[in-house]
This record gives sequence, C-alpha cells and structure tokens, in this order.
Amino acid sequence: MDQYTNYNYNGGRSAVSDARRSTSLSALAIAGVFLLSSVAQIILHTVVSIAYPALMENDWYMWALSILPMYAFAMPLCYLFVRALPKSVPQKQSVHPLAWFGFLSLCFALSFAASYLGQIISAWLSELTGIGTENQLEEMTVNTSLGVNILFVGILAPIFEELFYRKVIIDRLHRYGDLPAILLSGLAFGLVHGNLNQVFYATAIGMLLGYIYVRTGSVLYTISIHSAFNMIGGVFSTEIIRRMGEDSMPALDDMTGWIMLLAYSMFCVFAIVVSIIFLGVAGRRFRTSLQEGECTLTFGQWLRALIFNPGIWVFLFVIFLLFI
Repeated sequence: MDQYTNYNYNGGRSAVSDARRSTSLSALAIAGVFLLSSVAQIILHTVVSIAYPALMENDWYMWALSILPMYAFAMPLCYLFVRALPKSVPQKQSVHPLAWFGFLSLCFALSFAASYLGQIISAWLSELTGIGTENQLEEMTVNTSLGVNILFVGILAPIFEELFYRKVIIDRLHRYGDLPAILLSGLAFGLVHGNLNQVFYATAIGMLLGYIYVRTGSVLYTISIHSAFNMIGGVFSTEIIRRMGEDSMPALDDMTGWIMLLAYSMFCVFAIVVSIIFLGVAGRRFRTSLQEGECTLTFGQWLRALIFNPGIWVFLFVIFLLFI
C-alpha cells in the first residue's frame, strides 16, 4: 500500500497534487525564461538596429543579445514565480579534489558519447526530412573573439545556469527525492538547448551536475565543474577550430595549432580513462547514495503528476517551438 496515496499535507493537498503543482510551476518558470527573454531580445534588437546600428557590427553583440536578457531579466523574474514553493536544500558536503576532477572527466566522457548519439539522430532526421541541422552555438563561438567567449561561455553561462537549473529548480523538487530532482532538472536543462546537436549531451551533463548538487548541497561545485567543462570543451576547442583548414587540420606551419590540437586530444583521452577508473571506484556509491525525499511518490503517481500537468504541456510546447 502506498503510504502517500491518501495522505494529505500542506493545507490538504495530496502528494500527487502537490508534486503536480511544484513541477507545473517549475516548468512554467523555465518556459517563461525563454518566452520573456525572446520578447526582450526582439525589443532590444529593434532599438539597437534603429538607434545604434553600429553596435550590431561588434563580435560580442549576438552573445549579449542572446544571453543578457535571459540572465539579467527573464531568470530573476521567473525565480519570483517559484520562490514561494516549499524547498528542500540538500545537505552540504565537501568534495575531494580528485573526485572533482573525476566528475569533470565524466562530463567529457558523457558529452562524447551523447554527442555521437545526437549526431546519428540528427543525420537520420536530416536524411528523412531533407532539412539540415545547425549547431548555432559553435557558429557563434567561432565568429566571436576569445575574450568574449571566455566571458559568456566560460563564466556567465555556468554561473547563471547552475543558479537557476540546479539551485532554484532542484531545491523545489528535492523533497520528492534525489532521483526525481536529478532526472527532471537534467531533462529540462537538456531540452531548453533547443537543438539536437546539444540536447543529448546537455541532458546527460545536466543530470550529472544535478547529482553533484544533491550530494554536495553546494552550487559552487557545479559552477566550477560547468565552467571548467565550457572553458576546455567550448572556448579552447573553438580556438582549435579557428585554426582548422579544409582538411580539418591546422596548417603544416602552424606549430601552435598543432600543439593545441595535441594537448586537447591527449586531455580527452585522459578524461575518458579517468572517468572509467572513477566509475569503477565510485560507481556503486552513485547508485546507493540516492536518497528518498520527505514525500516519495511511486512511478504511477509520478505519471499522473506529470501527464495531467498544464505547466509541463506548456513547457513542451515552448520546447517544440525552439526545436523548429
């Protein structure tokens, strides 16, 4: 017998209806981030194109237009939407530096595997529909300067994304247990990237970062790992891509480019080896350390809470618009 089926709390709401409310408002908040930021981007772009057209020629303009309305306007506003929800903050625990590097290595291993899956599915869909897919993030980073990429990709994105998707969202879902909080927040984080080139590895990394947060209770760990991943896998790799010629290799006389490519390749191999060792040593702890929350729902109850959920359907509709 499910101990929560007929149990009422929080002013008479059952566990299922309370979970439905929390997930619905969280999903609406995430959808609101993209809707509000899109509106703000349209307004700002219109103003700039009319009043300050010269700004559009700067390499940082598209990054600022894409990110600042989201971080400075949409996310704070949507946080107010969910701040009243009951929250359960994970207990704080420290992480050994070797474990920190193990988690970072695992981020790279997961991204390689999930990216390969995404490329296969993207190629299959492109062949089926005749419509090619674009990696807009890669295009933006290649076409902007190193300093701009460090600021937006390596610093600002990890800080604000971790504060919102891990701190704000997981704190509102953690009382239902570690696993639901990790899965739901990670899936949302992956889907909001809005394209098949990123959704699979972003989901995998989002779930891993969610696990790190519920185990440590500190968003500083996830910010630092997220930032290191973006710096190496986003900023540094972009500098290598800039040096690639038609043969996807640096020019023969570009010694710096070859050193960078060799260093990055060696790091990737090293990260995969470390991640395998790390999983062998700590893999069992990953499974056994997941804890139930103060209100644990069965699989059937979660299905009812998520399927009959207006916020989830609004969120999925917004994601559909992002993908198309």
